[in-house]
Amino acid sequence: MLKIVNMEIVVRAGRVSKQMEKTKIDQKQMFSLMFLFILSSIVTDLASNAKQDAWISIFIGMLGSLALYFFVYCQIFNHYPTLPFTGILAKAFSKYIGVPLSLVYIGYFFYLTSNATRHLGDTITTHILSETPIPVVNFIVLLLISYGCYLGIEVLGRTAEILLIWMFIFGLIGNLTVVASGIIKINNLQPILEKGWLPVLKQAIPLSFSYPFGEIFLFLMFLPYLNRPELAKKTGSISILFSGFSLTWTFLLIITVLGPLGAEITDIPLLSMVGKINVGHIIQRMDSIVVGTFVVGFFIKISLYFYAVVIGLTNVFKLKRYQSFIIPAASLIFISTFFIGKNNVEYSRFRLEKLPYMVELPLLIGIPLIVLFTLWVRKGLRKS
Repeated sequence: MLKIVNMEIVVRAGRVSKQMEKTKIDQKQMFSLMFLFILSSIVTDLASNAKQDAWISIFIGMLGSLALYFFVYCQIFNHYPTLPFTGILAKAFSKYIGVPLSLVYIGYFFYLTSNATRHLGDTITTHILSETPIPVVNFIVLLLISYGCYLGIEVLGRTAEILLIWMFIFGLIGNLTVVASGIIKINNLQPILEKGWLPVLKQAIPLSFSYPFGEIFLFLMFLPYLNRPELAKKTGSISILFSGFSLTWTFLLIITVLGPLGAEITDIPLLSMVGKINVGHIIQRMDSIVVGTFVVGFFIKISLYFYAVVIGLTNVFKLKRYQSFIIPAASLIFISTFFIGKNNVEYSRFRLEKLPYMVELPLLIGIPLIVLFTLWVRKGLRKS
């Protein structure tokens, strides 16, 4: 009886993953997607409540996320390496619980897609296209995202490889010009741990822990596309470490230039820091580099969240082609950007301060732990 059940599970898994087998990406492409996905948060205000110790909170959040990815997410993936997380939920809890839970996760991905799209539209219209209405920018962004999603994850992976090179060039230029401008003040980092570890840990867990590093959970939807599943741990761990060190260094640099108060009150700290660059009265106004970084990072972030919505719906409704969901999903996301918040302050505050406690603690930590425990129990029962 157990052999028959196991064969049935394998057959069903093969049917669901048939679409995924047509497209695979390699380790470099997966690393590029993960790295740019996390690094996109470099233009947001992370851990400002920790004052001059914000960089420590970001570093601790990285370590927590690394442990969660290595010991929980990868373990879940290893049980069903051909299925996205929405498919694994049905295997762990049966379709009666797994399908509703999958819809909850799809709704979460949908909200984050809308949030990131609106954020990108607000930033572009504020700093580049001030005369362009936000809906026009959002429409163009979603049009490009939809086309990229239609082409598939392989094209998105190759695009990320190219964009990663430009992000490295932007980062190198930015760091060199900040140092050459002589605007770094090490005293702004002092006193370190002025109020002890408690404020730092409060900011790190769950805030820095869930955003941006906890969002690596999304890749449970994409790891089945990796052409060598055994490299999932290595690829993800390296991307978390590299992006984590990059974010830590960047916010360390921001605090040394702007000071803790300056980093806290500004909407985009990185943009304010770059605005102070002045190398011999020749190299100035490097704002375009920051905006370019923002657009590159958020293009990848929105693309992946949107793709997760589409393939999640495809998996839940057992359809053969995910492309049929692209236009309906993009249309709903476009409409939702009008209602996500009155302004950048409102929806960003909800995203950074309330969502980690209300939604992301159970969805990114609680339920995955229960899923992993359930899979362990099921595996033990099958062996016995």
